[in-house]
Amino acid sequence: MARKRITLQLSVQQAGRLRAQIRRHRKDETQFVNDLVEERAAALTEPVDTPPWERAVARLRRQARMEAAQVRPVRWPALDVLMERALKERLQLPDLAGPWLPLTAGERTRLSLSGRWPACLSGCEHGTAERAFTLDEKVVLQLRTAAWRVSEPVLKELEEKNLIGPQADLSEEARVERDRLAAKLYPSSRIAREAVEDHWPDPEDDQVADAGAAGEM
Repeated sequence: MARKRITLQLSVQQAGRLRAQIRRHRKDETQFVNDLVEERAAALTEPVDTPPWERAVARLRRQARMEAAQVRPVRWPALDVLMERALKERLQLPDLAGPWLPLTAGERTRLSLSGRWPACLSGCEHGTAERAFTLDEKVVLQLRTAAWRVSEPVLKELEEKNLIGPQADLSEEARVERDRLAAKLYPSSRIAREAVEDHWPDPEDDQVADAGAAGEM
């Protein structure tokens, strides 16, 4: 499965929640390893704190880390995995599901300049934070296609009214109109923010059913 790196603008609050989740995953994985070692070390026959005991504990720790690595995708999945799941859920909703006409070569080129679109900061009243994710390239293409097709009529209107690009001399009326239209845009980052807010998966839901199977691999 080919994967593609994509940078998205999340809200500051969302970025903070994601950082906290990764820290929690690391802490939980460390505790998982320590608990296994402590439980199994109690059955060792070597005298405690002797070189043979220390070597045996080291072997137990290596084994526990291997077992943690086996269940990690289920119990402590990476943010890339969680973002991909959330985007798939969001992109299945009727307003973004399509079907859409495939992007033309010209449209893909214009998408690469999407930073020139008027800002659409829905959900980012307290600022944004850039975060990069490596996702299935099919999901990235689906995301960008939906973003373009939904935004296309609004972009056309913005272009016709000459409201795209840096324009320091806009009248107050033109600024109000640009902001009104910009609020209707659906760039990839807006879709991602809605995916994080409303469709972020909870790995706890899968652990009971999947952790046992993962541990048997």
